[in-house]
Amino acid sequence: MTAFQRILDELARLSGILAMILLASATVVVTQMVIWRYFLGASTVWQTEYVIFSTTAAMMLGAPYVLALKGHVGVDILVQAVSGGTQRVFALISGLASLGFVGALAWSGIGFLYEATMKGWTTDTIWALPLWIPFWPIPFAFALMSLQLIAQMIVAIFPGRSAQEGGL
Repeated sequence: MTAFQRILDELARLSGILAMILLASATVVVTQMVIWRYFLGASTVWQTEYVIFSTTAAMMLGAPYVLALKGHVGVDILVQAVSGGTQRVFALISGLASLGFVGALAWSGIGFLYEATMKGWTTDTIWALPLWIPFWPIPFAFALMSLQLIAQMIVAIFPGRSAQEGGL
């Protein structure tokens, strides 16, 4: 299980790096768009669409990295107040609820990606970007988060295991 967790952590880290690159590129494109429109009087064709898709993809691709760092916002006052066994039950319940949510998003994302690819969907703009490009982060990010949640639930069920002791 340790190797599995290392692979998940590495995928999450790479996903976070890609999110950072997409966000940085969106910033550069916005700057370029402002210069072209307001200072040079030129029109922009693809920039707005790129910024929308890249920032959305960055948000989705950054989520597995944040989950790997346990950086999501959580209210754990009640969890901290109960015993270890009850904490494991709470972790399992929240993990299952989260898994249901991100699993549904991953499944829907796979369907959208498949349809966009097989039917040749494109955006309705002059750029006509193939929609598989902005759709692929959905199933990737949420499938990765699903695997991470499963690994976290295993750790919650078997709390004596740690990465150093041969567990996750």
